Parts: sequence; structure tokens; C-alpha cells
Amino acid sequence: MSISMYLMLIILGCFILTWVIRVSPFAFLSKVEFSKSVIKWLQYVPVCLFTALIVEGMLNQEGHSGFTFNYESIFVAIPTLMIALISRSLTISVIAGMFIMAIVRLVF
Repeated sequence: MSISMYLMLIILGCFILTWVIRVSPFAFLSKVEFSKSVIKWLQYVPVCLFTALIVEGMLNQEGHSGFTFNYESIFVAIPTLMIALISRSLTISVIAGMFIMAIVRLVF
């Protein structure tokens, strides 16, 4: 299978655009010193993003009529949340959630 030059340029352009959008802010902001209030506020960003991803995964969009619950995801989220509260580790929580989801999908 051969890849055309056009496709290679598209891939290279996507790589450069992704790098500029996602990596360059870290390079520029690493030289900036933030106040304590901004640093405290920024500590909530990962929690908010993670929560948004989890909640989005628990909902199914039903056309234009709205959303319905994804009961499989809700069933997995409850024990995963308990593990997260006990372990206080994102890695352990994610691995446990993946393991529980695998078991649920195997059984149901």
C-alpha cells in the first residue's frame, strides 16, 4: 500500500497544527509566574475536565429529543467512584473502571 504525497502533507499539517495548539502554550506559560489564587483555581481544572468526560459518557443523545441515561456506564461509575474515594489515585481509579467495564460487558 502506498501513501500519496497529498496524504503525507495532510498528516504533517495536522501534526504541526496539533503541536502549535497543544504544546506551545505550555512553552510560553512555563515562563510566567502566576499568583497563588490563579494556581489554586487551576488545580480544579483537571477535576472539572475529568467530571465532564465521565458525565458525557453516561448520557446518550437521542436525536433532537434530548438525552437518555447509559445505564451500563452508570452501573460501572458507582463502584469506580467508591474506589476513587478510597484510593485517592487517578491511575487506580481508571484501571479499576476499565476492569469493571470489561466485566460488565462480558457478562451483559
